[in-house]
Amino acid sequence: MIGTDGDQAALRIEFPAAADELPAVRSRLRGWLAGAVADQGRAYDLLLAAGEACTNSVEHGHRGDRGPVRLVAELRRGEVRITVTDSGRWIPRARIRESKATQLRGRGLALMRELTTHTRLTILDSGTTVELCAPAA
Repeated sequence: MIGTDGDQAALRIEFPAAADELPAVRSRLRGWLAGAVADQGRAYDLLLAAGEACTNSVEHGHRGDRGPVRLVAELRRGEVRITVTDSGRWIPRARIRESKATQLRGRGLALMRELTTHTRLTILDSGTTVELCAPAA
């Protein structure tokens, strides 16, 4: 649906932080991106980056507590902006460094940055927000 300013209406999804919720979230975002982004490759990149952000909220932010995760996708002035926000708590940075030494994980943020033109991660005591941006055209 196209909004009054000529841009597509925003997609807003709130879901419990659980792995079994992720396929439905990706499906809804995929449908929204099909109407917002003409280039299928760029739409796929945004879908992959947002999927990674949602997965991180489930795995790291909430760790099984089924707390709320919010995804908002907007098209404004030719730019797609997707934000994923949770109210969970990440593990302390020292433990992240320790776990990276023993695991082949921790590449999600690098992937998000590679797939978008702008990625911002904001970690607060009240939760984490990932903002992903890329041109729609």
